[in-house]
Amino acid sequence: MTAPTVNADATLIPDQAEVWLVLASEVDDIADMIPTAVTDDLDALGWDFSGLIDDQKGIPLDPSIEVKEYDAFGHPKFRVKLKKGKLTTGFTALETNAATKKIVLPGSAPNKIGNPKDVQIYVLYRFVDEDRTTIWVTLTKAPAELKAHGGIIDGELSWAEITVHHTTDASGDIFEVVTDSSDDVAKTFTIGSGVTGYTATVGPNTTTSITLKTAAALQSALRGLASVQALPDPGATVTGPDGGPLVVTFTAPVTPVSASGTGGTVTVS
Repeated sequence: MTAPTVNADATLIPDQAEVWLVLASEVDDIADMIPTAVTDDLDALGWDFSGLIDDQKGIPLDPSIEVKEYDAFGHPKFRVKLKKGKLTTGFTALETNAATKKIVLPGSAPNKIGNPKDVQIYVLYRFVDEDRTTIWVTLTKAPAELKAHGGIIDGELSWAEITVHHTTDASGDIFEVVTDSSDDVAKTFTIGSGVTGYTATVGPNTTTSITLKTAAALQSALRGLASVQALPDPGATVTGPDGGPLVVTFTAPVTPVSASGTGGTVTVS
C-alpha cells in the first residue's frame, strides 16, 4: 500500500486578514466586482475597507444543518438525512469609519446613529498565509447583523461584532474563491480504448511516447518538458482514473496543448 502524501502547504494558518464590504444597494452586478487576481486594487473595484478587525476573533465560520432521524419499529435511527444547511460568517470591527458606519447602527446620514436594521451587503474576505493570498467574495447579498457592541467605556476599546447571514445563488454557492493560482488552466486528455501509446505537446515541446494511461505517467512526462518547467512550480498536475479521462492543471496559460495517439485517438479539450 502506498503511503499517503502529507502536504503541509495545503493547510491554512492565516497571518493577517482583511474585511471589505459594499452595500447591496450600491451594486449593479457583483460579477463586475470580483477580482481576477489577489493583487487587484479592491478600492478601485468599489469595495470599502472595514479597517482593523479583532485578530483574536478573526473571521469565524458557523455552519449548521438540520439533522433528521428516521425510526421504525425495533429499528431506531435506521436512517439519517441532513437538510437545510446554513452558513454564517462574521468579524469584529474595531474602527468607526466610512465602511463600518454603513452597517453599525446606521442613521439617515453619516452623522446620525439609528436602530439596528436590515442592512444587506456583499462582503469580501482577504487573508494571507505567508506568501499565499486568498480572497473569498460573496455571490449573493446577505444581511449584516450587529450582534453585539462594546459600547463606550472609559479606557476600553470599542468594538462592533457583525454576523453575516449568507444565502446561496442558483447553484447553491455562497463564495467565489480567488487565489494565487486562479490563473490555472485545466485541460482534459481523453484517451481512446485502442491507444497503445501517445505523446503530449505543450508549447514548442513534445514528450516521448507515454505507454501507461495513468495520471502519474502523464504528469511525469509533462514535468520533463522545458515549456512546463518554465511555468510557476509545479508546472502541471494530473488527476484522473487509470485509462482516463486525465485532467491536467497547468499553473499558467500555455498554448498549444495537444496530443497524438498510436492505435487510437487522444483528444485534448
